Formats: sequence, C-alpha cells, structure tokens
Amino acid sequence: MENTQRQEDLLALKKIEESSTKLQEQGNYLEALECMERGLVLRQHFFGPDSEEVWSSCKIVGEMCNALAMTYLEKDNFSVALELLKKAEILTERDPASATVTFNNLACYYRRQGKLRSALQYLQKALKIEDRLGDAVRNPADTYLNTCAVLSQLGRHQSALEHAQSALILLHEKNFRGTEIFNNGDESAGNYSVPLDRVAVLSIAYYNIGAEQEFLKKVDASITSYQKGLNIAQRYLGEDHSV
Repeated sequence: MENTQRQEDLLALKKIEESSTKLQEQGNYLEALECMERGLVLRQHFFGPDSEEVWSSCKIVGEMCNALAMTYLEKDNFSVALELLKKAEILTERDPASATVTFNNLACYYRRQGKLRSALQYLQKALKIEDRLGDAVRNPADTYLNTCAVLSQLGRHQSALEHAQSALILLHEKNFRGTEIFNNGDESAGNYSVPLDRVAVLSIAYYNIGAEQEFLKKVDASITSYQKGLNIAQRYLGEDHSV
C-alpha cells in the first residue's frame, strides 16, 4: 500500500513537472510558476521539508520568481513584482548566492518606488553575504554599482564614489585581468574572451565614477573617467549599443 502511494506521488510529481515545462515553452510563465509551487509542496510531503530535494527545488522556483518579478517591474506592475520578490526571499533563504540576487532585485524594486533607504538596506545585506562568499560570487561588481546608484540618489557622493571604485577593482580582478582593456589597449597583453555584458558593466563603472567625481567637484578626474568609459563602449560595444 505504501509503495503504491509512493508511485502515485512520483507520477503526480512527474506530471506537474511536464506541465510546467510545457507552459514555459508556451510563454505562460505565471501558470508555470503555479505548477512549480505545487511540485514544491508535493516534494515537501514526499521527501520532507529539510531534504536536499526540497531546497534544490526552492532554488529553482526562487529563480523563476526573481526572473518574473523583474519582468513585471519593467512593466510597472509593482504589486505582482513585490509579491514574487517576497516569495523569492523566502525560497532563497538557505542559498546565499541566490539570496544576493533576490536582495539586489528587492533593492531595484524599492528604488523604483522611491524608497531609497529600504533599497540601501537590501544592498548592504547582499554586500555582506558576497563578502563572505568571496570568489564564489559570479558578478560581485554589480551589487557595488547598484549601491553606488542608491547612495548617489541619497546625496552620499563620497561613499557612492568608493563603491563604484570597488566595482572597478572587482571587474579588473574577476573579468579583465591580463586583457587589453586594462593594459592601455595593448592587444599583446592577452587574448581572453570577455562577455560583452561585462564590458558594458565596465563602461558603466567608469561613467558612475565620473558622475560621482563631478558631484565632488573633481572636474579633471571626472573628465578622464567619462572618457575611459566612452572609449571602452565605442571600441568594444559599438555606437549602436544601449550603453
């Protein structure tokens, strides 16, 4: 009897996963998310709430919540975005790397709402986690640049500058060490493939540094930073890039 029930549960879980995959292929992501949530509940019942299977599923569902939340935020659907982000916050609480993504997204939400101090609190949480994770963080510069933007809006330009400079250092160490971009255009310095999105972030970092230097009346340094960001964007991204 128990074995029969186990097989039925596994079959139900398989059907839910198949339905979720099909809905995603059709572009029905909210409905797919509902299927994933039902699957998560079934896993909790089947494997136990603290099982590896459940927390692995939590991570996947949390990633979906984060992705959907940012889509709805772009559409100015703030209520749905927040609901999804709060779900993601719970689902990613045991996965530090995923939690930093959620905190950055929550900061983006609160920044859009004009609640800058709430945004800063989430970014500071993300920075603390990323500091502990060290090299395990995929794109550590992004959180520093997001923090720079919020600090700048709060009028804390020296601190904003320091965060932008930290982002630049991290980009150098994580993505661009030995490449021509950080060697004055010397193409013999290395032949490393760097994703264009990281090049765009590098250009943005220089722009943010320039903006904060301008706020702080460091005019010559500001012009130099702006020029570096522009040169990188023009050379490696092209004139038509959104940056």
